[in-house]
Amino acid sequence: MTELDTPSQILAAAEARFSLYGYNKTTMAEIAGDCNMSAANLYRYFENKLDIGAALANQCLVEKEHGLELIITDDSKSCAEKLQAFILYILHYTYHHFDTSPKISELIEAMTDQRPEVMQSHRQSKLSLIHQLLEQSQEIGEFSFADIDQTAEAINTAISIFYLPTIMPMFTLEEFERKADAVCTLLLNGLTHSG
Repeated sequence: MTELDTPSQILAAAEARFSLYGYNKTTMAEIAGDCNMSAANLYRYFENKLDIGAALANQCLVEKEHGLELIITDDSKSCAEKLQAFILYILHYTYHHFDTSPKISELIEAMTDQRPEVMQSHRQSKLSLIHQLLEQSQEIGEFSFADIDQTAEAINTAISIFYLPTIMPMFTLEEFERKADAVCTLLLNGLTHSG
């Protein structure tokens, strides 16, 4: 094992254990054992479990942001199509992660409480992408709105249900998809209203 791949191995082991047992019940010693290393060696790479959780959450969120960015920069889609794809991507990403790792909400709660800067950074990235979409729509006259910042914030708030893992058990994926379609239709009706 090289020095470069050790942190990746630690994160993979932590993710597997968090998914199976939850963030709260996992110890640094257990993660170290899964990596066939001593706890003392593990501390060379991460100061504590919270640091591992933050690195793991950031890795996951960056992956999601990259997928969303690909949607926003896809010139083959209209802005309306991008908005719909954006919402569905968030829903499917969240639902898939909760479905395969139902205990992942413990990690999200820990990050929200103890490392809010991780979640805030992701929120800002999403807002920035929505802002970018709205700017694109202004350039071609597809959407009409008064204030770009307020509109981006309103869209982000309206779709927040689709990126909260704790809400995923409430509905089937098909029900969530119908809700996402209804929210998107409502948003587009407001954004394209010419009256």
